[in-house]
Amino acid sequence: MDIRKEMNREKDIKRMKELMAPIDQQILMCDDRNDLLMMASAMMITAKNIFEDQIGVEGRIKMFKDFIK
Repeated sequence: MDIRKEMNREKDIKRMKELMAPIDQQILMCDDRNDLLMMASAMMITAKNIFEDQIGVEGRIKMFKDFIK
């Protein structure tokens, strides 16, 4: 991998960690299994909606199908 791609990858990973910090905090605030499951369900719905808004329904379906191959 060339140095520019590696630098971009590291930058992307750092940004993802920054974006995940508030979610990690919310996870720590969950009191029990039910809270965690409710949060996970809400996150799945929100993630689905984000993907549909950004890449469309077909794009979202293709992306999820590609994950399970």
